[in-house]
Amino acid sequence: MDDQTLSSLITLSALAIFAVCAWSAYWLWRGALSGWARLASVYGSERRTDSSPRRGQTLCLMPGGLKYRWVASVRLTVDGFYLSLAAPFSLGHEPLLIPYNDIEIFAVETYPADRLYDLKFAHEPGIRIRVGVAIAQGIRRAADNVQYFAPPTPPPSVTSPRHATV
Repeated sequence: MDDQTLSSLITLSALAIFAVCAWSAYWLWRGALSGWARLASVYGSERRTDSSPRRGQTLCLMPGGLKYRWVASVRLTVDGFYLSLAAPFSLGHEPLLIPYNDIEIFAVETYPADRLYDLKFAHEPGIRIRVGVAIAQGIRRAADNVQYFAPPTPPPSVTSPRHATV
């Protein structure tokens, strides 16, 4: 192998390593800037496959306004709203599992043909996720179904006072 070929291989290898490091740094930075990391500190979860995902969803994390176009996967599980990003974009974005009781849904005033909803969270009120109609309606239906099919809570047990003998 001559010196020119070796030099070209080293340069290409260095460029590939730089590109991978830049890609990784960008997505780590984006996860911290968008608020995803703050949500993950409260609602972080393991990867799940217990329901069918809705892939290719678009989300916008507020107040930063960073959009995740067509890279989010949403699952509406019995445990809550599960949110993850596709494999090459998930660096710095731990999957989230948010209980339905922690989610408030608000309609956003937008153009009438493009209805959007903000999801506000009980344990992280400074961050909102803006979603479309399909996801907001899915969350409402899933929350209703979970409450309907939840096992009944047992009544509080009544204990009789013990009589002490003196």
